[in-house]
Amino acid sequence: MNCDKSPCGIVKCFDKEGRLFEVEERRVDCLSELMRMYENFFPRAISQGLPPASDVNLKGWVCKLLDSGWNFVCRQEGTIVGHAAVLPDLEKADGEYVVFVLQAYRNKGLGTVLTEMAMRKAGSEGLHTMWLTVEAFNFRAIKVYKKVGFEFCDEGERERTMMLRL
Repeated sequence: MNCDKSPCGIVKCFDKEGRLFEVEERRVDCLSELMRMYENFFPRAISQGLPPASDVNLKGWVCKLLDSGWNFVCRQEGTIVGHAAVLPDLEKADGEYVVFVLQAYRNKGLGTVLTEMAMRKAGSEGLHTMWLTVEAFNFRAIKVYKKVGFEFCDEGERERTMMLRL
């Protein structure tokens, strides 16, 4: 995918349909925007209970991601449509990775760009590995993860763990 990085750190790309989207690292200042995205996420709690189904638990979970991790948001037409976070464990030099893209925006390359930005940040901050868990039958997500270099590291039936060496 052809992307350009602006001096302020915003990466601008075109999705598979030719629509412009922007990805940038964000901090706690985007809580209300992220809450709107996750309130529109459907279906909630479908994969490993995430994003949480109740609004109270949802807000706590989003706040934890913003407080504890490195966060990246994807916008189209000024609205957040995707979010990724790395939750680092600096002592182990690894980090858990999560990524969510609204259903209408999937399979357009947004998740790949979010993942690549998270990988670059994790590597630049000294992490050696990133890991994630994925439903065993979420073939679309698994395809994206494999494309950027994640590999399976277990044999789970319902959930699989994947790892990426940075």
